[in-house]
Amino acid sequence: MKQINYLLLLTLFCVGIPTGNAQEKKDEIKVKFGGYVHSLFTYDTRQTVSAREGFILLYPKDELLDGSGKDMNKGGVYNMAVIQSRVNAKVTGPEILGAKTNGLLEAEFIGNAESDVNGLRLRHAFVNLDWGKTSLLIGQTWSPLFVAEVFPVAVGANAGLPFKPFARNPQVRLTHKTENWKFIAAIASERDYTSTGPDGASNKYLRNAGLPILQGQVHYYAGKHLIGASAEFKNIKPSLTSTTGSEENGDLMSWKNDETLSSWALMAYFKLNFKPVTFKAQTTYGSNLTDVLMLGGYAAKSLNPLTNEASYTGIKVLGTWADISYNKNNFELALLAAYSKNMGADDNVVPGMIYSRGKNIGELYRIAPRVSKRFKNLKLELEAEYTAAAYGDVTEKADVENTHWVGNTRISVGLYYFF
Repeated sequence: MKQINYLLLLTLFCVGIPTGNAQEKKDEIKVKFGGYVHSLFTYDTRQTVSAREGFILLYPKDELLDGSGKDMNKGGVYNMAVIQSRVNAKVTGPEILGAKTNGLLEAEFIGNAESDVNGLRLRHAFVNLDWGKTSLLIGQTWSPLFVAEVFPVAVGANAGLPFKPFARNPQVRLTHKTENWKFIAAIASERDYTSTGPDGASNKYLRNAGLPILQGQVHYYAGKHLIGASAEFKNIKPSLTSTTGSEENGDLMSWKNDETLSSWALMAYFKLNFKPVTFKAQTTYGSNLTDVLMLGGYAAKSLNPLTNEASYTGIKVLGTWADISYNKNNFELALLAAYSKNMGADDNVVPGMIYSRGKNIGELYRIAPRVSKRFKNLKLELEAEYTAAAYGDVTEKADVENTHWVGNTRISVGLYYFF
């Protein structure tokens, strides 16, 4: 399958898109290819919870003591990867329905799962119809909960995770702009990053609920400064059936499940651009945010005594970060500080039926200074990232008590060659 993907990619870049000699210039389709080659070298002081062979760091693993009291998760871990290397094709086309048209097709080699590292993965694929103040985008791109104008440009591949939302979704997005304002309304699905549930991570929980994710965003621009807010409403169905009895006793019976879980997220952020200094910050508060790679999730709060069907409650999480950077003459010096807290559920939860990320983590924080220098199309980066997690005991409302802190230091060296 990988060979087929690579062959298709090669075909895309070797074969031009014909425009036809008879077409007028305004009807021509133009394609601009680009991307970069990326190498990342990392060193961690302990084992981590991460993705893609440790490439995408979330937080350190908890202590795991052997018979003599030594922490088996403590010890140096080195890695080198080029899987973030990326290619894209930016397309501009003819006017259609009175709108200028453009599109983007972008892929990287980070794979779709741990077993697919080095595999080709689709990032963005969309067409955009632009009528000037109003535009309509159809395809896959950043969720409105990931604001491309306001995120920490970390050296590592985590882009501030898990302290902020991170997701690309198939979506239909309507954007309207005025002189100082931008409004976005979107309906979306899940793709690369999905909700979790009784059968593990999957987008089937959203699909089975029969409703898309509803998202919105508003920006206010004051010169080079930006203030914004985003919101999301999501409904999932974690289970389609439940059972009672047992085969052993001959009374096994299956029951149709109809219970769903509604969740929400609110986000506020700003960017203050005082060249050469830029200050960015963002806060996210919501429940069931596993599909955007944050902490929290949801849990069963009760079981129907007749059918064993579960009803659910969301586990809330707060995530916040701030980033200050100095950028001049292609040199950047910056510092990221981030914090996240498990806020628990509103209801008591059923033990053993918690579907979340980091369910035994009460708090997280990260301090990450970085420096970079660009030489034409070559960029070198260095980052020291300290992330600490407060592990403890899960309470009856899915928050965490009796915590102890575990920390990891990651040193990252990155190199980009843009083309």
